Amino acid sequence: MLTLVASYTKLLDNNLTAPQYFILQTLAKHDMQTSSYFANVLGVTLSAITNLSSKLVQKGYIERVVSETDRRQVHLKITDQGREVEQRMLERYKQLTDGLWSEFSGTELDLLIHSYQKMIDHLELNMNKNNTQSQEE
Repeated sequence: MLTLVASYTKLLDNNLTAPQYFILQTLAKHDMQTSSYFANVLGVTLSAITNLSSKLVQKGYIERVVSETDRRQVHLKITDQGREVEQRMLERYKQLTDGLWSEFSGTELDLLIHSYQKMIDHLELNMNKNNTQSQEE
């Protein structure tokens, strides 16, 4: 499955890795998150997230925002340019996947959608749990 996601990312935009796209997509949905949040969700070190996010900052897709209440706390935030890139990638993804879905029957699609929703719900639950733990630290 990860290979499929990585392959789609390469087709969608050669300038982004799968983890970079994940960060961009998450920020498009949730606006701001900490590096600790992404390190926990992706299971990597903070320095790895710093490297990933630095490349996105250089491209102008995200920015770092220092907390007004705690200067040690830095959030990652998507920029307008990042939103445009993420939207363009979603549109390309839709075009690429439309051909895949045409091979499925209505029943098969319903089952697949239900299965994906269960996976998404599970991932979001874990992401929220990790985010809560990160904020408590």
